[in-house]
Amino acid sequence: MNWVLLIVVCGLIFILAALLFLYRRHKKVSFSEIEIDLRPAVRITSFDGWQALELQVFNRSDVKVWIEEAKLVITDLEANFQTALATGQHIQKISQAVVPDEWLSMSLAGGLYDAAGRPQGPYSFNLWGTVHYQIRENWAQANIRPHRIEMAALSVRRVRRIRQDSVTVEAHDDLEMPSDSLTHASHSKKRPG
Repeated sequence: MNWVLLIVVCGLIFILAALLFLYRRHKKVSFSEIEIDLRPAVRITSFDGWQALELQVFNRSDVKVWIEEAKLVITDLEANFQTALATGQHIQKISQAVVPDEWLSMSLAGGLYDAAGRPQGPYSFNLWGTVHYQIRENWAQANIRPHRIEMAALSVRRVRRIRQDSVTVEAHDDLEMPSDSLTHASHSKKRPG
């Protein structure tokens, strides 16, 4: 009878140890740090002879990311013959999920054309911005690297990345947008809000 009791007790201890091991492993996996790697970029894309200015967001995270919007600010606008008031900013509503290792692409030309005051003829500006996203219940933002953009109406002519130093660009609605400034003294001024 002693041997049977000993075997039952050892069996129960083994089962409890296995359950404790599985519980801790499950708890560690579900509450571990999430690796977030979201990369927004401004690019020219070509299709059927047309060129488009697009915001592309690539999700290199290991979880699905909900992308809510992109807040864009234009500074150092050089334009003539504007048919509307230049607001200097544009909020691109996105409201879409991006699964791991996938990308999302959307046109920026119309929104930036309106933010520049609908110029008639060639115009150029610096573009700054952030993409606001959610992972599970947590909200965060990813900066869009600064670019100098040359356009004519809705057509993009040239996009080049700006070399950067850290500075804060103020949006017109008093929200500060962390960005980068130009290394050239003539372009490193902040635009008043």
